[in-house]
Amino acid sequence: MSDQVLRPSGLWGRRLVGATLAGLLAVGALSACSSRNDSSAGSGGMPASGEMARQDTSGQGADGDSAAKSDPASQARASVGQKLVRRANLQLKVDSLTTSAQRIRSIAAQQSGAVLSEELYAGETGRDTSGSITISVPAASLDATIALIEKVGEVQVRNSSSEDVTGTYVDTEARVKSMTASVARIRDLLAKATTVNDLVALENELSQRQAELDGLTAQLANLKDSVTMSPISISLSTDDFEPVAAAGFLSGLKSGWKAFTSSLAVLVTVVGAVLPFAVAIGLVLAPVIWWMRRRRTTPAAFVSPVAQPAGPMPPPSAG
Repeated sequence: MSDQVLRPSGLWGRRLVGATLAGLLAVGALSACSSRNDSSAGSGGMPASGEMARQDTSGQGADGDSAAKSDPASQARASVGQKLVRRANLQLKVDSLTTSAQRIRSIAAQQSGAVLSEELYAGETGRDTSGSITISVPAASLDATIALIEKVGEVQVRNSSSEDVTGTYVDTEARVKSMTASVARIRDLLAKATTVNDLVALENELSQRQAELDGLTAQLANLKDSVTMSPISISLSTDDFEPVAAAGFLSGLKSGWKAFTSSLAVLVTVVGAVLPFAVAIGLVLAPVIWWMRRRRTTPAAFVSPVAQPAGPMPPPSAG
């Protein structure tokens, strides 16, 4: 009896375990299928984060380019191009200042330039030992001109600089156009004015705006000249130029000693200039001072003392 009872219970237990395992396997398979479907749907229906970032970046770049193209200031700068003011400085050691200056003048004329200034200084021997000359040449031929000038003598110092004035040029040009239109409108209103008060007010306004327009026009013309022509300053000397002093204690000591000797030389020069006047004034004042001192020390005229009255006689002694 006991064996018949135990056998069915063991059979039902094995069946229950088998059904549980089958259910767990089915749930796992369903979850795996659903995860694959979700991943495929996510990759196909929505772009990945990297692709979205690339799209955003490309979109921002396109927006930036369109904004830059639509900016009036950027368009104006692009239309006029870059405007540079270029300058150069040279120091040359030459054998003859006169000959070198003549060659530099010829180079300037050859490059369609002009001589702005020229100075030659004579030394103790009476010969020209140093000088300077400044020329102006077209900016396009600045480098070629410098190369020709370097052949005149030994180049000891050379430096050049460039300044971008595109923004100032564009702004000044725009202000000139705006002010020109404003002056034209004032002239039209002045032609249509019917009362004396309107005429006076419009004439005053026209004078102010015309003066401002003239100033802006002159400023723009100077900018154009500065951009078109480039100045070159050339220092000439028959001796070596002094090197630029380096920073440090010894250079400071040398500069201080040089300043001291220069100050001493100035002091001696001032004393030498004042000394003749001091001698002349001393020759005039010395006799006057001597006479005044002698007058103070001279004794007064002799005056006899006044006789004093005699006092009472002493009483006679007894005996």
